[in-house]
Amino acid sequence: MELDIAHMRITIWLMIATLFSVIVFAAFPFIDLKVSALFFMGEAGSWVAGGPVFEFWRNVVRRSGEAIAAIAFLIFVGNLMLGQQQKTGWRVWAYLWLSTLSCAGVLVNGILKSNLGRARPNGVLEFGGQQLFTPPFQLSDQCSSNCSFSSGEVALVASVVLPLCVLIWPQLSRSGRIFASGLAIAAVVATAMMRIAAGRHFLSDTTMSMLFAALISVFLYRALAIGSHRHVFTAAPILADVSNILAHASRYVVKTSRIVLDRTRWAALRTRVLALRDYARFSSQGRSGATVE
Repeated sequence: MELDIAHMRITIWLMIATLFSVIVFAAFPFIDLKVSALFFMGEAGSWVAGGPVFEFWRNVVRRSGEAIAAIAFLIFVGNLMLGQQQKTGWRVWAYLWLSTLSCAGVLVNGILKSNLGRARPNGVLEFGGQQLFTPPFQLSDQCSSNCSFSSGEVALVASVVLPLCVLIWPQLSRSGRIFASGLAIAAVVATAMMRIAAGRHFLSDTTMSMLFAALISVFLYRALAIGSHRHVFTAAPILADVSNILAHASRYVVKTSRIVLDRTRWAALRTRVLALRDYARFSSQGRSGATVE
């Protein structure tokens, strides 16, 4: 019951924070321009974090988040195949990859960025671009695809680190929880600041992505009953599941390879037999023709 109350409180506070953010950014859209102006260096395309080093780290962060989600999905599928042999179960892994898919994949990149049409900071007139600035939460025609609202990278990082923190939380000491919380906050905030400083997103883009990821995380926490299953998310069960999955996968690969090899040999043998038969038939026809002559 204590976990349910804690979950309810977190959900309520997240909803309040989301509503407050929507009201503030909608009522005072100039906040986005003021914050982005702090990182604009005065010339079109010139931003504090616009260099190749920041782009490299952006790609590292993005690929790392995608890799974690992909690994979680593969273990999820593997655990479904293991059945009763699985140690961690499928729910904790579904929690990880579904959070990423739902937030970063479907909501942010699939719906918002593809339809709202908000131009990025480095594309608006105020910062040397050619598009008009659009306040958040408004439909616009200033961008056709991969638009500014909301931030895909922030959504990706937040939808990975938040579920991870939720899963390992029961196993952490007080100091461990403080460290994990600080690390998660630092990862999300650093990603947000990097995208704002590169002129690729406004403050509202990154803030709303954080809140979207948190809301989806708490929803899936309840939907998948993670509170009753996250206690198994420890090193030993995880390693046991990975080992079993790899063992089953290797046996499957060997079995499949043998089947493919056998079929290849059979096809080659059949082709050879047919070729010999055709050769014999043509030879017979040739001899018959010579006899007639």
